[in-house]
Amino acid sequence: MASDSTSVPQPGASSQHTVVKILATTREKELWSKFDLCEMSNGEQKARCKACGGFLKANSNTTLRSHIARYCKTLKGVPAQGQTTIGSDGGIWDFSTNMVRERMGKFVIQEGLPFDFFDNPRLTRLIQETLQPRYTHVSRNTLRRDCLGYWQQAKSDLINLFENLTTGVNLTSDIWSAPHNLPESYLCVTAHWIDPKSWLMMKRVIAFELCGYPHSGAKIYKILDIVIRTFKIENKIFSMSFDNASNNTTAVEKLRVKYKPICDGVFYHSRCVAHIINLVVQDGLHVEQVDDFKTSFKNMLRDIFKVSRKRYTNYRRLCHDTNSLCLGPNWDVPNRWNSTWGMFNSALRQRDTLHVFHNHLVERGRAIPYPVEGWECIKDVTEFLKVFKDATTFLSGVYYPTSPLVLNQLFLMANKLNEFQTKNEMFIAMVAPMLAKFKKYFAELPPVFTCAAAFNPCLNVPGVETLIDEITSDLGLAIDDPTFSQKTKDIFHKSLQNMFDVYLSKYGSTSNIHASSSGSGSGSSSSSRRNPMLNLYNTLRNENTKRQRGNTPSSELGRYSGTDFLSTMTPEEFESFDLLAWWKRKETEFPILSAMARDLLTVQASTVASESAFSFSGRVLSVRRTRLTPTALEMCICLKDHLDAAERIQDKTNLEDEISIEVVVHDEEVQSGTSPPVSDEELAYDLASRIGNYDSSD
Repeated sequence: MASDSTSVPQPGASSQHTVVKILATTREKELWSKFDLCEMSNGEQKARCKACGGFLKANSNTTLRSHIARYCKTLKGVPAQGQTTIGSDGGIWDFSTNMVRERMGKFVIQEGLPFDFFDNPRLTRLIQETLQPRYTHVSRNTLRRDCLGYWQQAKSDLINLFENLTTGVNLTSDIWSAPHNLPESYLCVTAHWIDPKSWLMMKRVIAFELCGYPHSGAKIYKILDIVIRTFKIENKIFSMSFDNASNNTTAVEKLRVKYKPICDGVFYHSRCVAHIINLVVQDGLHVEQVDDFKTSFKNMLRDIFKVSRKRYTNYRRLCHDTNSLCLGPNWDVPNRWNSTWGMFNSALRQRDTLHVFHNHLVERGRAIPYPVEGWECIKDVTEFLKVFKDATTFLSGVYYPTSPLVLNQLFLMANKLNEFQTKNEMFIAMVAPMLAKFKKYFAELPPVFTCAAAFNPCLNVPGVETLIDEITSDLGLAIDDPTFSQKTKDIFHKSLQNMFDVYLSKYGSTSNIHASSSGSGSGSSSSSRRNPMLNLYNTLRNENTKRQRGNTPSSELGRYSGTDFLSTMTPEEFESFDLLAWWKRKETEFPILSAMARDLLTVQASTVASESAFSFSGRVLSVRRTRLTPTALEMCICLKDHLDAAERIQDKTNLEDEISIEVVVHDEEVQSGTSPPVSDEELAYDLASRIGNYDSSD
């Protein structure tokens, strides 16, 4: 119903035109509750803001929304000149639109959210009406543009940092195939280095480039070459870590020829040890005896979890009523590292309830009995696989050196293989192909790992020799080649000396530096053989005791290798030794070796740094964001890593856990890769919704 209005000029109206009538409107009710539709004296219709009295065109709802969200000073509550606001800490606080946009942009990047997350009129009203009247609506285009700007600035800062960096850089790289039937593949490049001042390990994802099919060595080389030149690290690359694909080897060889790394490139290329460990374990798990054992075990799990939803619900109720742990089935998948260990370990943690419930089914004739000795076998297999799971975990770190840990983990894994290879018929069949695979990949132990291990004073040069002998013995490498151990040690010494000569010529003589005397430490404490790290500690201490140390050589390398640092350490100090902090303290005593350590210790034992970016990219390039451009995707991945690095949280994520995610699906679906992923939130909701009273009818 129309109503008459006085002809008094209104705020914002022209002095020649006044409001004649306020008209009724059926247009968007919520929006127009903030405006009057006015008939002006010149016959036009205008929208008058009820808050500030300003007049706007009445035929555009977009203009009206923009006025409310951005321009209405009354709604925004702009303070008078000199007026301030009290912050939460009691100090003076000033609202900044630019700060809001910056924090919103970084928030959506770090959490993997779509750019239109804040592009919601309801959210805008919520903030304006309850939190901050001066808040200005932020559109998805604005947020995307801001984030691209942040990444360009971060990229520029990284280029400047690398240009002035005085230490070596390690690159890791891997290829990721986009999900949701998208044809694209992307090459992720991650840079690692040790900051010369703080001696902290640094890591950045510097590129996430579109890589078309086929993934040939020439194509990988071309992309890597562009990335290397873009970030100006042509003369900074000490090594590159890839998985075991032959096209990666081809690409590295081309880069080696072009950039001519030190020591004829002997340290330039290293293979992902985590991938090798997974291949070794899978060879052992696919023998017939282990397949039969796993099949029987999975059938028992299916009897409980997959026959019917009611049976699965009853099992959860039993766990709830008995206050027992309920983890559900944790099916093993070949391409999910350590998943078989996770499946068995999860079952052992709920062994009693699984056993009771399954026996209940057997008594009622609804399941095939599972032998009691099967649980003992599961316990043995879990103990056996744990050393490989631990090795993968240790070699996948972000903020500590992983290359000097390779030799330690090889010793522990070889020792475990040797211990279990004659345990029973199943382990005899299981260990044989694993030993063969180990021999294949480590018949020529890469000198980058032996040299890096030598820069761990817990090992030092004598410790590396000891571990080479032990690994050779446990893997039986001397059977095929009696001189294997000596040849490996000769390659190690030659590589270490050549590298020292290069760095000595680069940094100058250190003959004026006096050698420090090594203190004497207490003998090793007795410990259980159940602790593998203490086994390693005792092995090294015993071998060091047997060695006769002569006069300490005058060279820096000779003084370092001739000092028994381990004798001053307790087992606890050995297990929690901070390698980077030690070299930071010894930098003035060993300036040449410290420069070598900074470069060698940046080498990554695995490509997990690149693969962890794939976990996030799979969330970003979701089924609802398949149109995300390659430029925007690279920005999302690289900028998130850059922002996480500023908070030192690159090793923490709630997006994926390779072991604890419990996917309740048929094993065949998991094996074939056709099952949809289940989020942690869905699993938690499912668990909460199923807890109730135990029904014994099934």
